Amino acid sequence: MEFSTRKLRKSVLVPAGFTLLFSGALESLAAVKSSSFERKQETWSQLNYYSPTEGFHSKGSYGLHLGIGAVAPTPISEGEKSEERNELEQPKARLFVGKGTPWPVDFGASFSILEGKKAMQGGLHMQWTVYEGFQMPSIAFRASRSMLSNYHELKELTTDSVELGASYGIIRYVILSLGVSQQWEKGRTQAEDEFLMLADTDLPEWSDRRTVYSWGLNISPFTPFIQIGLEQSYWDKRTQVSLAKISFLL
Repeated sequence: MEFSTRKLRKSVLVPAGFTLLFSGALESLAAVKSSSFERKQETWSQLNYYSPTEGFHSKGSYGLHLGIGAVAPTPISEGEKSEERNELEQPKARLFVGKGTPWPVDFGASFSILEGKKAMQGGLHMQWTVYEGFQMPSIAFRASRSMLSNYHELKELTTDSVELGASYGIIRYVILSLGVSQQWEKGRTQAEDEFLMLADTDLPEWSDRRTVYSWGLNISPFTPFIQIGLEQSYWDKRTQVSLAKISFLL
């Protein structure tokens, strides 16, 4: 009878132990995958971040502005590095175009060059300069939409933004800009099978809203024909994106 009881205990406890161990392993795997996915979300958001990388003053009725630059996501810690992460976080080239009007309303667009035949990123904006004057700050509202599609596991990502910003010329050829924007993001992954083991997490589709703060510096060494623009934007302690651009007035 004692032997039968031991055998019964072993037959019950051993499978239960394996079940608990397997369950713990699944939870650990789910946590790792969820963390990895969230980190990729951050990088995708940074790559899809839109900005003309210029001040908030109006262009007026000048001609067409063409520019070339790059967007660079924030690198992650060395402990999380992988070949895929390194590739995702490389700076991506970006083309810019801007056009002023006789009114204080400007338009612009940008396009990023990404890896892959179908991978695309682009955006556009409209800016209304509410106020500007001699030796006074320029104040403007800017609305934009940007889209990133078919990039690695990402199927599509759309970001809409409304921004309030101000610019001021601290010396003759240098303009400092500050801005704050509200952004609405909606994305969808095309690698759903990889995330089926993640319980209680709706990974294939997501949406987010964030407040983004930015500052920029524009230098015009040969005003107004050539302008160099730099911008740093962030929306939490570890997520920020840098942009650089050189533009030409045609």
